[in-house]
Amino acid sequence: MRKAVRAALSTARTARTPGPLARYGQLVTKGRLRRDAAQVAVLEHLGRLHRVLAREREARDADAAARAVWATTTKEEEDPPKECSSMIDPRAVGRKAELRKRRGTTGSEALDRVLNQSKSDEVYEPRQPRIPKGLYVHGHVGRGKSLCCDLFFEGLVGYKKRRVHFHQFMLEVHRRLHDARAECKRQHKRPPSTRDALKALGRELAEEAEILVFDEMQITDVADAMVARQLFDACWDAGLVLVATSNRPPEALYEGGPNRQYFSPFVTRLREQCRVVCLDGESDHRRLRLSRSEDEEAPPVRYLVQHLGEAHALAAAATQLSAAAPKVLGAVRAESLDLPHGRSITPDICLATWASRSSLRENSVEGAVFAFEALCGSERGAGDFHAVARAYPSLAVADVPAFTLRDHDAARRFITLVDECYERRNLLVVVARRGPDALFPSEDVFERQLSSEKTAGVDRASGPVSTIDPAEDECAALDLVSVRELAWAFKRCASRLAEMAAPDWPQKLTEASASA
Repeated sequence: MRKAVRAALSTARTARTPGPLARYGQLVTKGRLRRDAAQVAVLEHLGRLHRVLAREREARDADAAARAVWATTTKEEEDPPKECSSMIDPRAVGRKAELRKRRGTTGSEALDRVLNQSKSDEVYEPRQPRIPKGLYVHGHVGRGKSLCCDLFFEGLVGYKKRRVHFHQFMLEVHRRLHDARAECKRQHKRPPSTRDALKALGRELAEEAEILVFDEMQITDVADAMVARQLFDACWDAGLVLVATSNRPPEALYEGGPNRQYFSPFVTRLREQCRVVCLDGESDHRRLRLSRSEDEEAPPVRYLVQHLGEAHALAAAATQLSAAAPKVLGAVRAESLDLPHGRSITPDICLATWASRSSLRENSVEGAVFAFEALCGSERGAGDFHAVARAYPSLAVADVPAFTLRDHDAARRFITLVDECYERRNLLVVVARRGPDALFPSEDVFERQLSSEKTAGVDRASGPVSTIDPAEDECAALDLVSVRELAWAFKRCASRLAEMAAPDWPQKLTEASASA
């Protein structure tokens, strides 16, 4: 029995992958990154979580192996040989002194539990899982929060894991809630309450991924706020480990939103389940990447400032996109793209690849050019921009105006588009009337516009209708939070536009290091 247990435990132990700090050091050594003390501090927290998860997985696998051995040996021990009066192999009992020395290690706990299990026990007593705390990293834009979490995420081998932008995750949650209710109606069943539906969905999400990594966690919609509170309670109760980045500390999430008292329990639970760490570096590393390439050969321009009108902006955007795209592109007839809810949109210019200059039979659309007004000027949801970014790996937006607070809806749509392209690592060319930093109002201008009587009535944003039924919730408000959240979104978008204008975009730093 002892040999069987030790053999099972040896197969349960797996080689641990390098932690995020070690991977970060490799990138610094290869010149892909500049060492930042604030990033190192966050990576140390992530490294500790990485080690705890590895030990917990080893303990879980060892426990499963020991349980399997117990199940296979129970029947043999029920009918022991006549010459052996002991229920346990004496050689195994002789190992207990060594086991006591090794107590606390993964293998000894599981082995000791098997050896001490008496014949009268009907079932093997499983080890209780130990769920570690996750991590919530907040700080200013461009400080490396996403990079740190990417290094942590990519080092998780053998786990059920998922990394997703928070906005996309919430869209998925609303869709799954809607689909569950629609399925109940098709089967002529009574739909569950929102609370019960969220509990069931939380358990499903925890089953799908034991480690969930969020990028850019921010809550601006009151419906999202109510969903988050009940949904993540269910996820955490089911053993989910959460790692998230945000521009705001937990207490500032959904700040100023209606009925925030219903959201406060989520903040309390978040602090219980996650260690909160501030990444307070002084440099915007996205801009450092752009400035590092200035001495090299001039790359194709990916962010162009122009004031000649929409027609000239479209032509300039198509030219720059063709030059910057990784594949040879040529103009083809524009065809409409299907969007959610039966809508569609047609690019102003479509660009495609082809097998030879004389044949377009094998062309496939790779890029599209849109006028800003056609793409972001009318009411569109995040699902629309997700479909656009997915359909066109290379994208250009022409004649982007300088935004004021009056344009907060159009600004939100443009920010959502940039976020989609950033998350999908799309090539984005922008022809705008101002540079990235001047595209949005500064903090001082923003506050003056916000307090001005001329901006009365712009403290709520329009958006897609929520799937939450107000009659079933504790809170029936379905408005969006104050436009003060836009100040953070402006900073993040300007920083991302600067990074996406760098010549090495969209190659990820971690991918570059792997190929170096």
